[in-house]
Amino acid sequence: MRQPGKCTAQAVACAATVAVLSGLLAQTASSKMPPAMADINSGSDINNSSLTNLFKVRVTTADKMKAMSDLSILNTAISRIHISNESPAAAPGATARPGAAKKQSSDPEAVRAKRLAQLLNLRGTCLALIGERTKAISDLDEAVKSDSSFAPAFNNRAWMRAQAGELQAALTDVNTALTLEPKMAEAYDTRGTINFALQHFDLAMEDFDSSIAHRNDYAEAYYHRAMLHKKLGHDEEYSADEKKAIELKYPVE
Repeated sequence: MRQPGKCTAQAVACAATVAVLSGLLAQTASSKMPPAMADINSGSDINNSSLTNLFKVRVTTADKMKAMSDLSILNTAISRIHISNESPAAAPGATARPGAAKKQSSDPEAVRAKRLAQLLNLRGTCLALIGERTKAISDLDEAVKSDSSFAPAFNNRAWMRAQAGELQAALTDVNTALTLEPKMAEAYDTRGTINFALQHFDLAMEDFDSSIAHRNDYAEAYYHRAMLHKKLGHDEEYSADEKKAIELKYPVE
């Protein structure tokens, strides 16, 4: 759960609902939970309190208001898919994998499952923003059940499970996400943060490096790597990564 690009549709009138939904779905590929603020002191063991801080979701009132606005749109779209006997059109903004277009056009049920997974992933993210963790996880469970090839939902569920202290289950989910999408920067950052919490520091560093290699403007990975450098006593590297995260507008306190 990182970059705040999960539920970021602008406030619009009901007449523009379709456009808003299209915008939400267009962000699905990189959808990740909101920024997490870490508080890991160098030289101290990672305990339950610092683990909570590491996976803590920090949101503003404006984030919550946008999430609640988006929820009404997503609730309607999901309900229509559940009750409709017609398979929906391909999700606006969704990026098909190479060679998948022909299969999707001839398999309406697969299109429906993909779209439902996208919407559930987005709703789960919005629910997380407003503190509805149980409902968020339920949506993410349904998303991966609807489409077991949809990596963002596995990644987001990994973050939610890590928040709950279920680190091994979280690791399984994020590994699945990376198997499905080997270049997913958000998932490398998620796994790096989990490995950080497990005190697998070498693996965590490799994951943060991979996240940045796949997306060199990913502020959250710089911030998490900065926290790891701080933990390891790498003062210069810590300062450089924190500075980069700030330059990229990460909400460092």
